[in-house]
Amino acid sequence: MPALAVALSAAQVLAAPAAASAAPVGGVAGAAPARADLEFAWRPDSTDVSYLGGMGARALVQAVATNVGTRPASRVTFHFTPPPGSTMDPAENEQFGWTCDTSTPTWACTNGRTLGAGELEGLNLTVLLPAGTVGDTVTMRGSVSTTTLERSLRNNSGETTFRYVVPRPADIAVNSVSVVPAQRVKAHEQFDVLVEVDNVGGSPAHDVTVRVPLPTAVRAASLDPEYPGWSCALVGGDAGQAVECARDSAYDVTQPYNWLRLRLVAGPGTPDGPLVFTATAATTSPEESTENNTAGGGTVYHAEGVMSGRAWLDDDRDGRRDADEPSAYGKVGKIEFVLEGTEPDWDVPRGHLDERGAYSMRLKPGRYVVDVYLAAGTPYVFTVPDAGDDTTDSDVIGSTGDYYNRGWSAVVEVTDAGEAVVDIGLVPVA
Repeated sequence: MPALAVALSAAQVLAAPAAASAAPVGGVAGAAPARADLEFAWRPDSTDVSYLGGMGARALVQAVATNVGTRPASRVTFHFTPPPGSTMDPAENEQFGWTCDTSTPTWACTNGRTLGAGELEGLNLTVLLPAGTVGDTVTMRGSVSTTTLERSLRNNSGETTFRYVVPRPADIAVNSVSVVPAQRVKAHEQFDVLVEVDNVGGSPAHDVTVRVPLPTAVRAASLDPEYPGWSCALVGGDAGQAVECARDSAYDVTQPYNWLRLRLVAGPGTPDGPLVFTATAATTSPEESTENNTAGGGTVYHAEGVMSGRAWLDDDRDGRRDADEPSAYGKVGKIEFVLEGTEPDWDVPRGHLDERGAYSMRLKPGRYVVDVYLAAGTPYVFTVPDAGDDTTDSDVIGSTGDYYNRGWSAVVEVTDAGEAVVDIGLVPVA
């Protein structure tokens, strides 16, 4: 970006010619002409910085310009001469319309706005200083200019001082653990565990690791954390596996990449209900506190299997479903899935046939009896069960045989992520 033109000529601050001192019509003879007048000030926020440099040597200051004159000041521009080796993070100011040129030893920042009489403008600065010596101080000069003629330039600049200190120890914190999706995970479905970690202390932390134990039947779908500066691996054996992520270099304070994404898959047999993950961070560096090194979060695992089947008209009465035999769509009123040892209730899971004569129902793992109710007055009964290959025979082993004919299967077990089949064959009433 080209450097901003900020120099002012001496003519801009010379007294007005004598001819101009005459009062305009309606004015007061000898009155001072209207002039802008920018007054510069520092408002230090954090001027003690780490002698180690890096993010710990980040100083937060605010430069303020106040127009104490009587005329608006156009195109107000701040200028800064920082200690050699310093850098600026302009990100926080860009969102407020500021543009900063740091390509030369003197930085310049402007937003192009006009500052009215009595108004002020502030610019927040994040300055990263180089490493230094404990107890030493360095200064940073700031000033403000305008393209409008000013009454005086004596109040346009000032200095602020930074002091190098011994920083606080490192403090690795696991801020949060969140799971996406947060409410429903099923077998073989991929989900993400997001770990937010940061160094909230004052010194870099070395050999930082984050460990997340995996619950039984949960495995890693990917070991790519998707954020730079980290590498992850699967550790542990049959007694309990975990994903452990290590920082590739020293973990400085207030890092821009504070997330780890763990892509996981829950396998069949994962316990139904809350599925919780706990992340624990560690470092070989002394820490200010270890009470914030652990956090947890979770989701809900839904153990679920499928009960399915086909209902057909057994035209040849042999108990086996042939390819040319039609579906029993319209002949079956409802299908209920009743847990073994219980009676049907209002909330019992129910299924219905589609036009192909097929049904499918997701159920919690357990042992079920399938009750099949024929449509009222249907002139059909259930065919002979278990007449051959289990993929083509009928699994209804008994029935009431009355007007509201109800048939039932043997006890069938539904497992997590498994599929159980109960087929239904019907024959015309003899």
